[in-house]
Amino acid sequence: MKRAAAGFSMVTAIFLLVIMAALGVFMLRLSSTHHATPQQSLLAARVYFGARAGLDWGIQQAIAAGSCAASTAFALTGPGLTGVTATVTCASSAHTGGTVYRVTSTAVHGTFGALDYAQRQNPDVKFLAFHAD
Repeated sequence: MKRAAAGFSMVTAIFLLVIMAALGVFMLRLSSTHHATPQQSLLAARVYFGARAGLDWGIQQAIAAGSCAASTAFALTGPGLTGVTATVTCASSAHTGGTVYRVTSTAVHGTFGALDYAQRQNPDVKFLAFHAD
């Protein structure tokens, strides 16, 4: 009878060890997710503002020059934007009284598939610029 009780205690002990190990793994994964979430949020904000900066640059170029390049890519160097690359595309069409510009900006950080990868594209901005003849 004592031998059966010892076997039952061994099974219970192994069961409890497996449950404790599973809880430990769960807590470890929860902790790593908890630490990664703010970093991903910060990266998303950096890429968002990189795309905004590219959009502002594209609008300024179109207005100042009266024309725009089809596509321009450049690395941003402002505070907090290190490692962010913006690609600005612009299309224009002449209309009576002015030119309509369509500017789009896409910002990228890191390489696709890596943990530090983020991409953001601002919606198209269309505006009419009047030029004095």
